[in-house]
Amino acid sequence: MMNFIYISKTQNRREFVSKVLNEIKEELEKAKKILLKPNIVSFEPYPTTTHPEVLESCLEFLLNLEKEVLVGDGPAFDAGSSEKIIKNHPLKKACDKFGIPLINLNAQKMRKVKTESFELELSTIPFDYDFIISLPVLKSHGECGITGALKNQYGLLSPRDKARLHGMNIHKAIAELNSVIKPDFWIVDVIETIIITNEIRHGGKKRYLGYMLAGKDPVSLDIEGLKLLKKVDPNLKNKNPEDILHLKYAIDLKIGQRKYILKDLT
Repeated sequence: MMNFIYISKTQNRREFVSKVLNEIKEELEKAKKILLKPNIVSFEPYPTTTHPEVLESCLEFLLNLEKEVLVGDGPAFDAGSSEKIIKNHPLKKACDKFGIPLINLNAQKMRKVKTESFELELSTIPFDYDFIISLPVLKSHGECGITGALKNQYGLLSPRDKARLHGMNIHKAIAELNSVIKPDFWIVDVIETIIITNEIRHGGKKRYLGYMLAGKDPVSLDIEGLKLLKKVDPNLKNKNPEDILHLKYAIDLKIGQRKYILKDLT
């Protein structure tokens, strides 16, 4: 099977989302329950967190297919009250437009799963859905180098594990988490990004890139994402995929492929 990474130099998120979801329409039609996992890091709006247009476009497309849809994420452990963040977040307004709940995964039932190196505690909700679409924003990250397709699954962890794993080997944890819960499709916003680190409150700086990415392979998406981020973040200029440790571990674990075909949807 061809490993396509869809790319478009665009500012039109709605058009891109419609195009890429049409590429996988047959798979979506077979799914019964679909979970949308946005990138809700904190109270900060886009580009720290997923742009409302991306989420709205996904909801509109999936509801037209008459699918059961849920939206959920768990904000960062140091961002304050996750309940308040979810309740007042711009993505909550996007969900309300369609009558779809936005769930705070930090407050849901958790289950423990053993991986090669860890016992991870994460939300039970993703296990109840047969198709998951991940909606990260590609950004630089102070500890991890980049945050994109692979790192977006970190929001599924319990608040305790989000904090605990920062003091351990977060890189290996991210890779192994993707071996437990691997979404079926990613739509990655690279129109605007943040360099230096992933939030404005921690010293991140906004930059414009003007791309959208999508695909089924998080490793390939992050490799292409690194190429794009290197254009605007001097700290990443000389970095290779192996220098981004969670990406290296994911390659070693065969979470995804290094080789892919770019399919331009511009």
